[in-house]
Amino acid sequence: MSRAAAILRNDGSELSPWVRLWLPLGLAAVVYGAFFSLARPAYEYWFERELGVVELATPLILVFAIVYGVRAFRRRAGLPAAWLGYWLLLVTAGCVYFAGEDLSWGQHLAGWETPERLKDINDQQETNIHNISSWFDQKPRLLLELWVVIGGILVAGWRRWRGEIFARDGWAYWFWPGFACFPAALLGFLVKLPERIKTVFDIASLPTDLRYSELQELMFAVFLLCYLASNYRRLLAVAITQPGAGDFVKKA
Repeated sequence: MSRAAAILRNDGSELSPWVRLWLPLGLAAVVYGAFFSLARPAYEYWFERELGVVELATPLILVFAIVYGVRAFRRRAGLPAAWLGYWLLLVTAGCVYFAGEDLSWGQHLAGWETPERLKDINDQQETNIHNISSWFDQKPRLLLELWVVIGGILVAGWRRWRGEIFARDGWAYWFWPGFACFPAALLGFLVKLPERIKTVFDIASLPTDLRYSELQELMFAVFLLCYLASNYRRLLAVAITQPGAGDFVKKA
């Protein structure tokens, strides 16, 4: 089997294990290792402040996701339906929003003062909109989390268990996350689990001073990177295995 044909199996092998597996595992291990080994002030300084490891790693990973998203969109002619290209563009735009809001659109790096009008309506007096309304924060986050759980864990896991079940010329093959997204999706679900268990069952022994939401966002960023990079790699493989497939876009 050629490399391009292997990539089109969409079994996770289209991405390096260093990206799809060891990147999310390594990031989670570093954060948890630092949390349990460093003194609290040291952990807060290096990992939890606005320019800490977690806060900077998330938008950095999203930058790579955006690059792959743009490159995938430019090769959208290899997709079986026109709307799939615009779906990839929408996901890419979501990454731009995610990264921009996480950095308050550069305020955390440049340190400018928040405009007075924004200060009055922003909960944390920052240059962003996700602290203005739940419609810009909790609701988009819920949609992303549902996408991660349903697509990245349930559908991707089912596909892996059943083998290839989506035809390559159908929309589902390109729309749903493949197994390359599964490790980051599973970790994105698991890292928030202690906080939810404590909330539901009121278990006092579980640590509550770890910012689970920030670590979950980091895993979500890796998930989005894997999703867009996987689509890009498979679109490249289509161009190799099916010459001329990228010369037109089939109508949805």
